[in-house]
Amino acid sequence: MLLYAAAGVLAMWLLAPRVPYADGWRHLARFLGESFPRDVLVSDNGHHEVLPNIVRVLDLRLFDAGQGLQVLAGIVLALATLLVYWHLIRGFASAQARLAGLLAVVLGLFWLGNVRALGHGNESVHAYFVTLFLAIGLHALVRGRGLAGGAGAAALCGLAATFSFGSGIACYAGFAAVLWLRRGGWRQWAVLSAGLLVSLLLLQLGGGSGDGARLAPLQQLPMLLAWLAGPLLYAAWPLLDPDVAAQLPAAAARVPAQALAEGYRSAFGPALAAPWPQALAGLLGLAWFGLLAGRAWRTRSLAMYAGIGTACFAIAVGAMIVLVRLDYFQAHPGQLLAPRYVVWSSLFWAGLLLATAAGARHGRRALAGTVLVALLLLPSQAWMAVLGAKARTVAEQSAMAAAVGVVEPDLALGETVFDELARALPVAREAGVAVFAWPEARWLGRQLPADAPRLPAPGAQEVAVVANRLGADGRRLRLVTDAPCRRLLLVDGDGTVSGLAMRLRPGAQEWTGWMRGAGGVPSPAVACAPRR
Repeated sequence: MLLYAAAGVLAMWLLAPRVPYADGWRHLARFLGESFPRDVLVSDNGHHEVLPNIVRVLDLRLFDAGQGLQVLAGIVLALATLLVYWHLIRGFASAQARLAGLLAVVLGLFWLGNVRALGHGNESVHAYFVTLFLAIGLHALVRGRGLAGGAGAAALCGLAATFSFGSGIACYAGFAAVLWLRRGGWRQWAVLSAGLLVSLLLLQLGGGSGDGARLAPLQQLPMLLAWLAGPLLYAAWPLLDPDVAAQLPAAAARVPAQALAEGYRSAFGPALAAPWPQALAGLLGLAWFGLLAGRAWRTRSLAMYAGIGTACFAIAVGAMIVLVRLDYFQAHPGQLLAPRYVVWSSLFWAGLLLATAAGARHGRRALAGTVLVALLLLPSQAWMAVLGAKARTVAEQSAMAAAVGVVEPDLALGETVFDELARALPVAREAGVAVFAWPEARWLGRQLPADAPRLPAPGAQEVAVVANRLGADGRRLRLVTDAPCRRLLLVDGDGTVSGLAMRLRPGAQEWTGWMRGAGGVPSPAVACAPRR
């Protein structure tokens, strides 16, 4: 349990890039173009992220969009979610059941299958605002002093979650499941329904959020079932995807994994776009959910309600996603199981494990089963951590290239959209934030003083002229040097700082970088930024 929680928190701190990435560039451009309070209130891509935007704007105004405040906020929100669930779990019948329930929640929150949310501050701050309000609302309904007051608190939590991220409104489904199990009266249902109606009204006044929704049940139901099985795919990824299996370092694991993955692909197609095996797994999960809900209804087991509510929330999130993005998934079937959704579908299985532990007659069996799940997930910690580390490298290298102003056509951008990056760069440069707040970036285009120390000539340099999506051609460099700084200044023969370089990986002596202009000296000088 501690292993998973510690790994998740470490991933949040170590893997989260300290530069904007993906939607972060679009957010940055909007925040710099708007004044308060419009910067936090305006919807983005159908999401009304008021509470996360407050954190992001504070990160921008106080720390030049260095992302650190968002990372810390995400950690605090995730740990707070765990704490609230622990208060729910304390009422379980036995110590073994409590341990099983807590382990289930830890897996749902901190398993590295969620690395897309864990390893990205911009994502974690909205994801764990939602999970925190979900947990608080469930606690109010399950452990609150009165069901009427609990329904009011849950309605407020649903409203807050709605204005944390688009998925937040699905909290009402989880709350409704608990209220149904508790045989809530019409007053409680009226209070919860009023919260939902207020949320929908405010969403509509804020610009709406349901654009593109289309109902096609025969197509969407298999998608929902496959979406729910997303965590199972990433738990066994190298056994299902030959390209991932080929990256396993040990031949003893790589060779049999490749053989299994090739067989899977021959039978079912690409893992991320082969819906029916995943749909079958999702159907089994729904059957498990139905059995647990039926038992909770019959036994009136308060302990099971939080798990049922959590799983119901995840089902509602999946239903919303396939309702709104049907056309997108039909055009891009591999995106249905993209890592960015796993933070939500993981909660489906965590909720099932939590409800199972709560309703178990034998706590030891529940604990043994949950521990077995944790052991089976352990190998996936490795490849999902690698995925997170690669995403951080992509984010940092693309951000450095953007700071220099040389983004070559073949440069990996990951989930960053180039047009959004290009729109954000001029305003970020003018404001001196994000990558332009780096001390090294402030030297770009300036003369490095003649008395500023240069580092010894690198042992190896490769300089190539590259096309540039932002303007005139530039240069890409690969060099080897042992430098005492985080980033290197790349200096042309006339003393002008024309580029920057960064290590290929932490602690390495291999560096990569970009320079402005296609001319210049064959082997630019390198230096650390002067401290003045």
